[in-house]
Amino acid sequence: MYISSLRNFLYLPMSIIFVLFGFLLFFILMAIPKRKYAAIHASHQKADLKQRLDDIDNFISAGDRVLDVGCGNGQFGEAIAKRFNADVRGVDVVDYANADIPIEFYDGVHLPFEDNSFDVIVMAMMLHHVEHQEELLNEAIRCSRKCLVIYEDTYFSPWQKWAIIWNDFYSNRVIGIVKILKGLESKDVLKMPLPFTFRCVNGWHKLFGEKSLIPKNTIVRHLGIKPHSKVTFLLEK
Repeated sequence: MYISSLRNFLYLPMSIIFVLFGFLLFFILMAIPKRKYAAIHASHQKADLKQRLDDIDNFISAGDRVLDVGCGNGQFGEAIAKRFNADVRGVDVVDYANADIPIEFYDGVHLPFEDNSFDVIVMAMMLHHVEHQEELLNEAIRCSRKCLVIYEDTYFSPWQKWAIIWNDFYSNRVIGIVKILKGLESKDVLKMPLPFTFRCVNGWHKLFGEKSLIPKNTIVRHLGIKPHSKVTFLLEK
């Protein structure tokens, strides 16, 4: 059990409040000066990156070849390279890179690399943007020599699922517009696919079992009053 009954019950009213507050939040964010908004965003991103890196602290070794699939701006891949002295590169379907790692583009399904090209494949908060999850997961397994790291939003009830779907839309479309208007992102950020292919933890474990992946650890974190649950899957072949 990855969530208490009380928390799961409280997430129902919190999900409703979270959705309604989103409309007001847009105007609040637009009213914040660009420099202040950028500082808030950078602070949040720094804390998020640290948490992700701490989760994989004993899973990536110095010199490992790492592929960050769906790397976005590339800053997480760059952080992995610096933290673990790893050889990191990224792939994505859209171009809004802003980091010092090599980044290539692909069709969203077929990774342009040979079998076992990388020691570790990282897929951070991107599988819910993929319509053909199993095909891409097969490609990650094919290209990885040792293991996979998957970060995802997850849910434990129907209302929590709808809350994270709303959050995905809001974070990518609404916040994307805020960043564009403030000159912090290009319009390409709005090209992010949103098929909302979320799964619960057991659903992910079922899929991993079908692919003969071995879960070495499953780390679930709940975000305080925000009705979200984030999970890190550490998987070995």
